[in-house]
Amino acid sequence: MSHSSIVLIFPAAVFVAAAALAKIFMTPRTRIHTSVPAVRTLLNPPDIPISTLLRARSIPNQRLVKALGISSTFVSDDQGVHDNFTREAKVLITAVSAEDGWSRLIDVAEACVNRFLDAGSLDYATFVQSVTLSVVLAGLLGTDIDDLDPRTHNDRWAKSKSSTTLTTEVLDRINHHIIRWVPDRTNPLNLIIPAYETMWRVAAIAVVYSNRDCLLREAFISYNENPTDDQFRASASEGTKAQPSVEAIVSEVLRLHPPTRHITRAVVVPWWKRPFVPSIDVADIEEAQKSLLFGSDPESFNPMRFHTSHSGPKRDQLYAFGHGRLKCVAASWAPPAAAVITAKILAKLDGVAFMLQEGPRIGKREGWDGWLIKRV
Repeated sequence: MSHSSIVLIFPAAVFVAAAALAKIFMTPRTRIHTSVPAVRTLLNPPDIPISTLLRARSIPNQRLVKALGISSTFVSDDQGVHDNFTREAKVLITAVSAEDGWSRLIDVAEACVNRFLDAGSLDYATFVQSVTLSVVLAGLLGTDIDDLDPRTHNDRWAKSKSSTTLTTEVLDRINHHIIRWVPDRTNPLNLIIPAYETMWRVAAIAVVYSNRDCLLREAFISYNENPTDDQFRASASEGTKAQPSVEAIVSEVLRLHPPTRHITRAVVVPWWKRPFVPSIDVADIEEAQKSLLFGSDPESFNPMRFHTSHSGPKRDQLYAFGHGRLKCVAASWAPPAAAVITAKILAKLDGVAFMLQEGPRIGKREGWDGWLIKRV
């Protein structure tokens, strides 16, 4: 081999090695956790400061900054931002959980359902989304219900889940409406999006299963007539007529169809460790909650696994709202609130005035094709 050939081969080898090294440092490598113990450890690691937890959460969520312009603790590693957001959310939840606030939420939910049942045939997902967004805006944030028409904005939330960033013009137009509806908050989307994203999916799926089963429907009709904490947890235990509570039904929706299917964390390590560890950890909530730890036949929908007569899982063992120090502050409030929306919708789907026409499959983000609410 000639000297010139050796000279040419050496730089080429250096280039290949450098490219391989760059790929190690720059290509995200994902590790997926599917077992309950692994999910718990990922979401609540021992001996890790809150600043590191916030940074690990915020890095994968940066797409939400561009897509929706939010600035909450979900996209920030600033502990001050986290403390302020948590405090503000707790104040709202406390207010709406008080007797007057809860009564207003119930009235708003009924008014919103009636308002959007305004056609002979309605796209089911759009209907539930519109009702839920209105309930969040009017019931939680105090917007005047007569000012609302959120149906034009639902596609925005769905598209924010992808990596595609919509134009600044579209974002400005959406924010113009939101700020007009909620003028007394700096960035109301910080509070609107988490509540809306969770509750519309839970309500939509709970309606479907309960519309199919007379015992589940009865539980929600009873809750509609008496929307109290006791009724939320009330169940029957009489042999073959054993009936799950509304709480059990919602818990089973959260288990089998978690609105947050995956929770992602960046792996925060010194630069010199990065080639040797994954860059992204993913808690596969959907898969973990199909574990046999949740009882037999975990792929099927069975609210009785949460019945008080069973020694099965409890609602606080679910991970749809996260786990540990960064668990959603609305984890206790959102299920009964979603149940109110579900109950109000089911009360209208009586087969006399309105009925639900089912599509080929239940939910997920793009899975409501063919689902309609039809006037009888």
